[in-house]
Amino acid sequence: MNNNLNKMYKKNDELYTPRVLVEPIIQYIPKGWTVWCPFDTENSEFVLILKEHGYKVIHSHIWDGKDFLTYEPTEHYDCIVSNPPFSIKLEVFKRLFELGKPFAALMNSMAEQYQVVGNFFYQMGLEGKYIQKLNPDKKVSFDGRTSSFNTAYYCWNMLPRDLIHCHLEHNNTGKHFVPSRMYEDLKPVA
Repeated sequence: MNNNLNKMYKKNDELYTPRVLVEPIIQYIPKGWTVWCPFDTENSEFVLILKEHGYKVIHSHIWDGKDFLTYEPTEHYDCIVSNPPFSIKLEVFKRLFELGKPFAALMNSMAEQYQVVGNFFYQMGLEGKYIQKLNPDKKVSFDGRTSSFNTAYYCWNMLPRDLIHCHLEHNNTGKHFVPSRMYEDLKPVA
């Protein structure tokens, strides 16, 4: 595994999660848990909304030299919740399982269809580590335009069932569009 996220990072990986996609996972995070958001700044919707709901949140981002593939907070945390870079999905899933904490990773819902990821999920299942999925009923926009892809949370030890479908009030387009506040932190990717 390549252990330098910065070298693997792609410009199109910088899609910041809108509020409408953060809200569905909140109900599945036990109250009192500390959540690590490893791909997030202080203005990430994950960080802001989790704090609104009373969770203690640790956030980190490659921009601050905290490479998820090699970094782990020294503070205690109970689970990992974030929207990782899609271009390194396999490396992210391997690292999530390596860390051994419950997780919810928001990804393109086709992630499991990629052969290497599907094979990895199959192997994890053989070890008794079964992927769970929280599947929203809409393609949600990250930039105000209709999205070309669906998203889902790929989870481990987070959901009460392996597959849950959830309803979203809107898809974050048109009059409903609200950009992620993480855009306030926008920095160019090298």
